[in-house]
Amino acid sequence: MVSHSASFQCVFSSKVRITFLHCSALAWLESAKNVAFHRIVLKSRKKPSPKPSAKRGRTLPQTRRPQPQPATIAIGPEEIAKVDVQSRTYPNGLRVLSERVVGASSLSVGLWVEAGSRHESSRIGGMAHFIEHVVFKGTAGRTMREIMRSIESRGGFLNAFTTKEHTCFYTWTRTTHLEESVSVLFDLAVRPTFLAADIEREKAVIIEEISGLDDEPDELVFDIFEKELFGKHPLARPIIGTPESVKRIDRKAIEAFHRKHYRAKDIVVVASGSHSHDDFFAAVDRAIKHLPPHVTRREIPIPAFPRKPEREVHAPRTAGSQAHIILGRRAPGIHSKRQLTISALVTLAGVGMSSRLNLRLREELGLAYDAMAFYSPFADAGAVGFYIATAIENRDRAVKEMRQIARSLITRPISNAELDRTKEQMIGSLVLPMESITNRMMRTSQNLLYYGGYQTIERDVDKISRMTVEDVRTEAKLLFGDEKQLSLVSVVPHSEAEGE
Repeated sequence: MVSHSASFQCVFSSKVRITFLHCSALAWLESAKNVAFHRIVLKSRKKPSPKPSAKRGRTLPQTRRPQPQPATIAIGPEEIAKVDVQSRTYPNGLRVLSERVVGASSLSVGLWVEAGSRHESSRIGGMAHFIEHVVFKGTAGRTMREIMRSIESRGGFLNAFTTKEHTCFYTWTRTTHLEESVSVLFDLAVRPTFLAADIEREKAVIIEEISGLDDEPDELVFDIFEKELFGKHPLARPIIGTPESVKRIDRKAIEAFHRKHYRAKDIVVVASGSHSHDDFFAAVDRAIKHLPPHVTRREIPIPAFPRKPEREVHAPRTAGSQAHIILGRRAPGIHSKRQLTISALVTLAGVGMSSRLNLRLREELGLAYDAMAFYSPFADAGAVGFYIATAIENRDRAVKEMRQIARSLITRPISNAELDRTKEQMIGSLVLPMESITNRMMRTSQNLLYYGGYQTIERDVDKISRMTVEDVRTEAKLLFGDEKQLSLVSVVPHSEAEGE
């Protein structure tokens, strides 16, 4: 499985590309009863002091119009489950965190490796994703069928995915199957057999997957967009690789990459659920005996980002009746202080039915069924923009409207009411997915990987609440003030592209 964003998303799709770290991922609600209600409490403001009398010979001070203060959005204690967190770092560098959630009735365990497509050389592009696939063919402790049955036969769920920065193996089970969950995850990550016959079969499968991209233009357009933004930087390469790079993969290269990147210090293990801390750490203690000794490695030199990506790129595809279009640019990454305000701006511009993008392009003009804004932040950079799928004959008009919406974030300033709605949406998109114990594990893991520790939901809610309208207006100018920084990428049927 491929996940394009740096962090977990509610739906594994290129169309949901908003980070979970600061809760602007779109929450997919099953029914209205899941909606949480929040109290909005306006901060009190002091009354202005009375003006001194001019008759007393005093100079009247210049009056200032009181600036509106940001609304403080409070969440009730019943909205967020109480947790008890314990963590441990082993002498070999392995980081383990246990999050016991009061009221939970199941368990999710994730084993994360700091090995993604950005850690590959161009010659072996797709290696991290390939390893994520082939480890399920068999390990030193389990055959392929035993791996499949290990969790599934217990009514649980076992899966894995690869991003540009990480590989994740995870389970969701009843709490009583904690031991088996930890055991099979360590087996997959550190004890794969990498048999030559399995490797050859999996190469054929993945090459077929790559060939199918032409049937998924909504995926292809994002791969092309990231290639244009990041140039020769590893973030530009597709997670899945290319047919040429996958054909070059062999057992020797796989074992070398695995030995180099699947080290204890590059692994994080997180459990969220109704388990016992002691039982979880005991299970990890038994599993780490299979971790290989530490291997030093030489880092691959990383090229700089291109100074200025191409302004317009139009890629043909063999068939179809729609143009898939992205208008966007490179943006700061997860560690930037701007990350939260970018998430807010993207939410306001194009996440949900009430966003500016959807209201204009879909509801008012009828140009598209699918129109959204996205923000894909990585450790040191990100991608931000608008996406639309529209009929070929509407492409030029859609692009014009997308540019106008980008301008309007500056020319039609964001109001306090609009920002308050956005903050409520962001907080709901953080709190509501936490009903899923797997979503909770994913969020906790990402915070540990990127920020080095556990971060409470209340902390993120407070950060969202403190955003001001000036913060977001400033961000709009930084991102969309210079239209020359925006790149336009489209995937269109072949005959239409030839007419460019």
